[in-house]
Parts: sequence; C-alpha cells; structure tokens
Amino acid sequence: MKTTFGKEILTRKVVDSAGDLLGHLADFVVDLSTGNIVAILVVAESGIDPKELPWATTEGLLSIPVEEVASVGSVVELSR
Repeated sequence: MKTTFGKEILTRKVVDSAGDLLGHLADFVVDLSTGNIVAILVVAESGIDPKELPWATTEGLLSIPVEEVASVGSVVELSR
C-alpha cells in the first residue's frame, strides 16, 4: 500500500463532484484520541462565499467532514 504524507497533499485543489474548483487544501483536523482525520480545512477560491456553502468555517477555512471526501489523488474530490 502506498503511503501518503500530509505535506504531500497540502495545497492540492479541492473540487466538488462536478469537478468545479472549490478551493485548496490548507490543513487537517485530527482526532487526537484515535489519530484519524475527521475533517479537511479548505481555503475557498476567490469569488466563492463560504456563507453560501453547507459547511462551517474555522478561522476563515471551510471545515469539511472527511466523510464528504470521495477520493484523494492529484486533486481532492468531494462526494457532492
């Protein structure tokens, strides 16, 4: 199994299920008791109003639950 390190995917594009650019991956939220990633933090693309999106913001970043991530490759694709 290939191992991916966090720094390798930071700043990757984050796209919705239609392939439209939402923003760029800025950070992760990790559950310290399990070590599991529970959310990704995304810098929204300019022109996108985070208030119109279904996710909360944390320090100006979109906080998207990891359950909404469909795949991680050259881009991070969301399930919706």
